[in-house]
Amino acid sequence: MPSRPDAPPTPSQAVADGTGAINVVVVEDDPLFRAFLEETIRDLGYSCRTAGSGHDALAMHHQQHADIMLSDWRMPGMSGIELCKCTRTSEREGVYTYFILLTSYSDKEHFLLGMEAGADDYYKKPIDIDELRARLASAARVVSVHRKVAQKNEALRRENEASFWDARVDPLTHVSNRLRMDEDLKAVWARVKRYGHRYAIAICDVDRFKAYNDAFGHVAGDDVLRRVAHTIREQLREGDGVYRYGGEEFVALLPEQSIAEAAHTMDRVRLAIEQLAIPTRGSGAGVVTVSFGVAELDPTSDATPNQWLERADAALYRAKAKGRNCVETTPPPSLGAYQPT
Repeated sequence: MPSRPDAPPTPSQAVADGTGAINVVVVEDDPLFRAFLEETIRDLGYSCRTAGSGHDALAMHHQQHADIMLSDWRMPGMSGIELCKCTRTSEREGVYTYFILLTSYSDKEHFLLGMEAGADDYYKKPIDIDELRARLASAARVVSVHRKVAQKNEALRRENEASFWDARVDPLTHVSNRLRMDEDLKAVWARVKRYGHRYAIAICDVDRFKAYNDAFGHVAGDDVLRRVAHTIREQLREGDGVYRYGGEEFVALLPEQSIAEAAHTMDRVRLAIEQLAIPTRGSGAGVVTVSFGVAELDPTSDATPNQWLERADAALYRAKAKGRNCVETTPPPSLGAYQPT
């Protein structure tokens, strides 16, 4: 027979709500009364464990979380009120234990002490089974609400985390974007200053990309950017960074590589992109090519990450001036940057 709309939910209803079985721990130093409570609570449909002392109950709780703890007030070693305080202190975020103090005290002072210690309910002996059923059902409702709130908070946390990373990915090429690059460069800067690690950076530019867009359209141009980004990522190590710098430019961040090693790596990437054999016009190779400018971080002369990028950019201008489809390293300070047409 279905329960009345205003009836308290049963443990099985709590499970049906998606909140899981309700786990009760009974803490009572009297073995006969403890056994009676355990049998009664199991008959009411709850999972139940028992402990003969506050210390045992706390250890049991740490091993497997108790949704509801029904504890006698007066016990040797650790009283019920001390157990309640310890339970509250050890609670993890999003996890809640409904604590019921079971006592023979009936005065207001003890009631207030129990509530101030963090108890949710105060139940005076002797036990009435119908009243115990109602109190446990009320506790199950509270536990279910806490579980649902915790689940929503976890879903929100995951959503926020996903949004955080989505905001750092270029939607067209699916490599990291300028925001992520700026954050990573700041972290690298601090790491190099503190530990002296070696880093190289490379700026890549798709040769004559505007002419390609004019000839083949922006949809085809977008496909070129995706394929170039994928090839750069595919050719680099897992720990290397790849970023869309803007327009048709990409940046590669290469940990623990010298300028010579980085130039060799980028030449391999350059060749892999040329071997994609994407047809184009106005190029000596007849296919889409890229140019690279490479600079190694020099913490003694680079005052900021931007200065490091500027040296790589100057090398890129040299690659453009030499006819494109090549890799150049940082030019000497006496050589000014060349602006390609």
